[in-house]
Amino acid sequence: MTQLKCNVATCASNKDNCCCRPAIKVQGKSACKCCDTRCESFTNKTNECSNATHFDNVNNSLEVKCTAENCVYNAGGACSAQDITIDGHGAKEMSQTECASFRQSN
Repeated sequence: MTQLKCNVATCASNKDNCCCRPAIKVQGKSACKCCDTRCESFTNKTNECSNATHFDNVNNSLEVKCTAENCVYNAGGACSAQDITIDGHGAKEMSQTECASFRQSN
């Protein structure tokens, strides 16, 4: 399992820079750099709800599924990194998020 730091404060699953979901999915099949990836599990936080996904507890270690075939941490569609960071300051949609830990394989 991966330790996840989430800097996307506008995500409904974010609580204290941690994710409350049991798993997330990072997209970016042909990614060559961080900005080519995105957190597909992003749900925009609204004024009416603080956690639209109904996950309320911080999950310090979660499963990270990943389609970024060019990332050194991709192991058969799962992230093998010990810890990763998802960025997206002020994101309003998933395309404004990214896996800041993406590293292109050689």
